[in-house]
Amino acid sequence: MFSDDNQIAEFRDSVYKNGFGFDVSVFFTDDKITVKSDGLLNETYDNFQEFIDDLADKNPLWHTYYFVRIDRKYQQIVQTKFQETIEKVFDNLGRSILNTQNNWQFDSEPLNGFAKQSVLNAINTNYQFEFLGKNEPPEELPEKQELDQMWNGYCPESWLKGKQVKMRLNKNDFFESEETGLQIAVLSGVQAIILNFRGKGDFRSTISYADDIENGELLSPQNTDRPPFNNPTEVFQESSEIENYIKSIK
Repeated sequence: MFSDDNQIAEFRDSVYKNGFGFDVSVFFTDDKITVKSDGLLNETYDNFQEFIDDLADKNPLWHTYYFVRIDRKYQQIVQTKFQETIEKVFDNLGRSILNTQNNWQFDSEPLNGFAKQSVLNAINTNYQFEFLGKNEPPEELPEKQELDQMWNGYCPESWLKGKQVKMRLNKNDFFESEETGLQIAVLSGVQAIILNFRGKGDFRSTISYADDIENGELLSPQNTDRPPFNNPTEVFQESSEIENYIKSIK
């Protein structure tokens, strides 16, 4: 029944050894996909797509097999499934970051950015990803950006460094930078007041980003401790003025 002549695929040495880590040999016999997997997969499938879907379902880390050989005619099927799997991995990481910011609490204190920082640390410290250029300086630094008087909805501090970083509504009704913690109090259509203290990543569970709703507000400094945090009315006149103000925020 099984022979090298009709073998079409093999998967060897999964890193996931407990439960779902198993070797798989796949054959095409009698117009069926026939599988050897120590009984952990079905013995037969109607087609290769049905097999690869079941493999990915029963071994969630199927994409980490150390050695894989597959007949080229199935390449598109495998590549599509591989792409779906990788996207799912990153979707799960994104959900972890989002959920732990607000919904994982120790007493009344949320975990905030712990998951995000853990992901960044893992990428930068623990793993070798060739495309990331680990431990190599960038070929050239991001081009410094100038700021307009009118706020564009993104973090001004990151924008000055050539980065486009979203600002998300926090539980104090301020828009807070997801990267720097810089906060902006918005008077809709009038002023975007850069507060002189940073947020703590305590975001609302319902996501609202400033770049989706910005409405021509003028960037302004905080010059009073009471809402609306800008009285008398004062607005920034040029990019360097905004930059110097932000540098003073601890």
